[in-house]
Amino acid sequence: MNKHDDPSSREHEAYENTDQSNAESGEHAVKPVYLTQGEINALQKAIMFLKFECEETDSLLYAGSPLLNSVLEKVRDANAFAEYAKDFHSRPNAHAEAFMRAKLERSYEEELAPHERTEELKAEILSSCMYPFPVK
Repeated sequence: MNKHDDPSSREHEAYENTDQSNAESGEHAVKPVYLTQGEINALQKAIMFLKFECEETDSLLYAGSPLLNSVLEKVRDANAFAEYAKDFHSRPNAHAEAFMRAKLERSYEEELAPHERTEELKAEILSSCMYPFPVK
């Protein structure tokens, strides 16, 4: 087995190649990451806590992030229990939705300079924050 066949060696290549171009290190660059099942579980739990248990309205900046939603989807798909999680997340979660709606309303009320938001935009924000659950 040579150096490039060893997964533990590949996971450190990004650190060894510091002369990467912007295309290789930009927001859309794809890098291999190797996580243990325990790390996958921890990452999922942290994101789900941020979204559905953290009371701080500042957490909404991350709760609705398309990048974090993408991470959540990828780690869910890599999880040993992916099929169970996909099934569970395919159904609306009334408790999580009520929590998220209340957190969003608090956030809107806390704004120093209130923003005008259409009902369509509010629904889009809610949907993004609710991911991976569908909105009723």
